[in-house]
Amino acid sequence: MHPDARHDRKSLLADIAAWLPKLKTGGWLSGYDYNNVKWPEIVQTIDEGLPNDHPMKRNSSGERLPTICFVLAANDLGLYADMVAVAALSVRRLHPHARIILVTDERTARAIDRRRHALRNVVSEIIVQPTGTDDPFISSRHLRTVLRQLIKGDYLHLDSDVVAVRPLDCGWPKRADLAMARDRNRRGITPLALPGIEKLRAKLGWEFRMDRYLNAGVMFVRDTPGAHAFYAEWHRRWEQTLSLGMWQDQFSLNITSTTDIATIAILPDRDNWVTHSTAMLRGRARIFHFFASTYSDAIPVNTLLGHLINRFQRDGALDEATIACAARDNFPWMNDVRLKYLLASGLYIRAAGLVVPHIIRRIRRCRC
Repeated sequence: MHPDARHDRKSLLADIAAWLPKLKTGGWLSGYDYNNVKWPEIVQTIDEGLPNDHPMKRNSSGERLPTICFVLAANDLGLYADMVAVAALSVRRLHPHARIILVTDERTARAIDRRRHALRNVVSEIIVQPTGTDDPFISSRHLRTVLRQLIKGDYLHLDSDVVAVRPLDCGWPKRADLAMARDRNRRGITPLALPGIEKLRAKLGWEFRMDRYLNAGVMFVRDTPGAHAFYAEWHRRWEQTLSLGMWQDQFSLNITSTTDIATIAILPDRDNWVTHSTAMLRGRARIFHFFASTYSDAIPVNTLLGHLINRFQRDGALDEATIACAARDNFPWMNDVRLKYLLASGLYIRAAGLVVPHIIRRIRRCRC
């Protein structure tokens, strides 16, 4: 059933009340213009008109989507605020009724309100938490390490530089307290982390697991005593690293993971696939992770994320067609791609098409 009527709140609620009871079991009530940026009143009205426990808000398996959480600390908003908006909209594309929470500091919250940033309409709720600093790098890590204490229920924390391309309402571990993927989709400690690990081993006597190094960019966290205890210890150890001038939170995350405080499950690479990784991806990616820190002030437009940000800044909307293509091809790049990315994505025919002409030219030169 597809009612096409007025877009004001009163008319929408009247349509829902009139037509929803007429649906048979398994029927669909469809519509359009469900867009948090251009039609926020429609989104709010639909969400209120259909209660959270309505069957239309569940998937076919009956599982429920966890709360989706983002953290943002950006004094001048800019790139990172737009990245969070794009990431949140990629979730909305898959789950229009998702409960999306933005956790931020006081300075960033004021900037969002003052500039009327689109984030106000994209997320479901904004939680403002004092951090005691104006440094956005320190503030964001403070927020991330206390997140479990601020959110009720199970949640999925996503970094600002991710794009969700496949449904997120199933497949998360049910028995572990937390779940994370390996950093940069590699086994063992990544070379970039080794200098910091050696410093912490010398200064604090920390002994890390050499066979595993976890990434905090995608974390599924259950509302359990073990998860709460893990976060309390993570924050305490992060404050120790901060006292040594190391604001990153990944070292403290990984040393906390060596304790028996909580049970930790390892997510498959598809749930946190680092786009510049050369690791071969098994299966279809669910979340692309672009590691914005590897770039400077702009994400290259030859990446899916850079393209989406560019379109969002221009049009105020998400380029859903391009995301659909990226999901279909399992490929988060736009053009001018390198051979290793084609191979990592399993696009062997395209890789062959890139290599064969070079081989033919070499053979011809040799014959001459």
